[in-house]
Amino acid sequence: MAQNAKDEVKRISEDQRFHYIGFEVFPGKPKDLFKSDAEKQQFVEQVKSRRSRGEIIRDKCTLMGDRVSAGERLIMTIAAALVIIALFLPWYSVYNEVPLNAAGQTSASTAPGASQRVAGESANEEVITMTKIQRRTTRSTTTLLGIEGLVAIGSVGGAVFSSGFALMLTGLLFFVMTLGCLALPALTLYELYFVKGDADQKALMLKKRLMYNWIPLVVFVAGLVLSFLGGSYGFNAPSTFSSLGAQYGPGAYLGSLTWGFFVAIAGSTLLALKGVEI
Repeated sequence: MAQNAKDEVKRISEDQRFHYIGFEVFPGKPKDLFKSDAEKQQFVEQVKSRRSRGEIIRDKCTLMGDRVSAGERLIMTIAAALVIIALFLPWYSVYNEVPLNAAGQTSASTAPGASQRVAGESANEEVITMTKIQRRTTRSTTTLLGIEGLVAIGSVGGAVFSSGFALMLTGLLFFVMTLGCLALPALTLYELYFVKGDADQKALMLKKRLMYNWIPLVVFVAGLVLSFLGGSYGFNAPSTFSSLGAQYGPGAYLGSLTWGFFVAIAGSTLLALKGVEI
């Protein structure tokens, strides 16, 4: 009897119990859920009415909401349009530095450290001076749109695919990526607006399709990794485009990509991330 009495003393009250529900959701004594008995009875009648009609799911249940909301559709539409538009923006940019003479015209410059005869000295006396000559140059820049990467396969592709293994494989990956930037946004828009069927099935199918939009980002990272392998060019790169350098490497890879390419990367990555959320 003494033990039972001791256990009764240790038990907490119902009011104290509420202090530990939901990490002090109710720090004090909880209020009644209903303002009056009439409100409580009205709620009970509504529940009975729904159950009599076979409605057993509570109001505003998130499980019954749209898997893809209207706002998400709008975001994915904008992202898909952005990828397509990016194909008509500059993706690649290279330049060649051309020296200029004093008149601002293209010419060869005197090599630094050349010997010069000082005026006023006799023919038998020559003073050798070291001069630092800073060449005046101008940049002749060549840009290529994303879509032009497909039509320029005969000209630019010949130089790329005749170079080292790293540049050849990178060129092939970028060709596939360019095709993907045409196909993947079109496929996304088709899945969003033209596919019929159950909402859940459509959402799951869309999720699978959106996962392919990781491809452009994967191609960019793969190209960066390949650039560290380096390699030689199949053409005279220093004289044609001095920005490429004598050997292919990360500097030439990143320096040749311009803002239109990264717009396509951003749009496709946004689509892929929306696929993760579904």
